[in-house]
Amino acid sequence: MINNMDTQPTLDLIVQAALDLKACDLMEIDMEGRSSLSEYVILCHGTSSAHAQGISDKISLTMKKEKILPLGVEGYNEGEWILLDYNSVIVHIFLEETRELYNFEQLFQDFPIRKPE
Repeated sequence: MINNMDTQPTLDLIVQAALDLKACDLMEIDMEGRSSLSEYVILCHGTSSAHAQGISDKISLTMKKEKILPLGVEGYNEGEWILLDYNSVIVHIFLEETRELYNFEQLFQDFPIRKPE
């Protein structure tokens, strides 16, 4: 389980793992104090289902090495929209077409957003 003190290192690990596998257009959305669901939401996409699954695998393995397991994983087998729930950080890995269809960026337009490189 992640507590508030662990949120930033957890966030950094997840972001770096996703970027290591060339996650596209990664966005870090600060939800702290605005949502009871999580402190951060990560949005990114892969170029194919296999790429999206690879990003998910890289994040999962990185976190597992730190003895942090997700509370839940959804959509992995299909690879169109994978959700990883790390309690204070929720990760959405889409295919580009699926990301465009749901347009989450619109939902979070009033939240602080960082785009790590």
